[in-house]
Amino acid sequence: MTSLPLSCGFPSHHSLRLKDRLSRLLLAVSLCGPLAASATETTVVLEPVDNGAVDSVRHDAPSSVVKDLKVSPVWAGWSASAQESFLKFDLSSIPEGAQVTSATLQATAYDGMAYGGNGNTYAHFVANDAWISRTLTWDNRPSPSGDPLGGWWIWYDFPWVTPRPEQVGRTETPELAARVQTEVEGDKVLSVRLSSGGYATVYYSTWATDPNRRPKLEIRYEELSCEETTPAPTLTVQGSLELTLECGVDAWQDPGATATDACGPVTVERYNSGEDAYGPGPNANAEGTYSVQYIARNHHGEASAVRTVTVEDTLPPVFQLNGGTQVAHTCGSQWVDPGFIAQDACYGDISQSVQVTGYVNGWVPGTYTVTYVATDSGGNSAPALTRTVEVANCPW
Repeated sequence: MTSLPLSCGFPSHHSLRLKDRLSRLLLAVSLCGPLAASATETTVVLEPVDNGAVDSVRHDAPSSVVKDLKVSPVWAGWSASAQESFLKFDLSSIPEGAQVTSATLQATAYDGMAYGGNGNTYAHFVANDAWISRTLTWDNRPSPSGDPLGGWWIWYDFPWVTPRPEQVGRTETPELAARVQTEVEGDKVLSVRLSSGGYATVYYSTWATDPNRRPKLEIRYEELSCEETTPAPTLTVQGSLELTLECGVDAWQDPGATATDACGPVTVERYNSGEDAYGPGPNANAEGTYSVQYIARNHHGEASAVRTVTVEDTLPPVFQLNGGTQVAHTCGSQWVDPGFIAQDACYGDISQSVQVTGYVNGWVPGTYTVTYVATDSGGNSAPALTRTVEVANCPW
């Protein structure tokens, strides 16, 4: 019996880019239908668990004294200092095995100044999550890593132009989602740095009394069922994989097999067990070698085993003479052998195969010996039996 391992599933390698994960997810949907469709999408909106702003002029001042998040470059004639802000998010609410499909970072600005140059506010990944706002300074601030995870453009006119409108900066990129995925699978903390090379912008922080104005990280993820994420099952065969039955004596009864995965018990399919639709099972009344296969499958693979059942005949037939072993025959008539019984547990009645040697002449007085040997088809012989026939009392 040839098994057909399942190939449907979802990628889980950390090295895959987000768009590659999404492509494989779509492929799984097309191949597996209900399997992929059983995943549920969840959206979670997180506020920073900590945030802070640092200033190159007040380089040793802790960010806890600043209640707003600020970004700005050093721009001659307008700004004497550079400013950067940091956000830290706790991702522990996202369950193990979740596949992040998108991530959006936003911050609400209420003031700023356009100096010139590149006015984008960029969000960079920060690998060091050990910083805390009450001790964070320009001098000890953590360094960013790699290219920006995203950014946005917010423009403010000269500071004496009023009113100063609130503006929401928002970015949603595959790079941000991929980084969130990596951190979910890692230490479950994401830190980012906000900075700008051209404009000064002031954002509300987590200290804002209105929750709608606070920075946010919106994450959407697919949470796959246990059945879709667990590895291939483990199969346990009850009893030995090599069984021997005595033909015609022992009865076949499948000891069975069990299987489990991380989600619990898994159904075991049996082939040629005698209790399934795929074969009659080992015939305990016929010598031979029989195979019984067990297969347990889940969404990510299968486990299988084959039990070999050998039915063999090792017992001699039951053999006995009819009419006794000492027989008297009256001389002058044809000798008729009373016969015998030869019954084998595996092959049934084997009387036709009994070998008889010796001859009795019913017309000639004397003592005759007849020998009987019973051997079954498996080559097992019963002890030879001997009958002694005394021919006497001839009428002449």
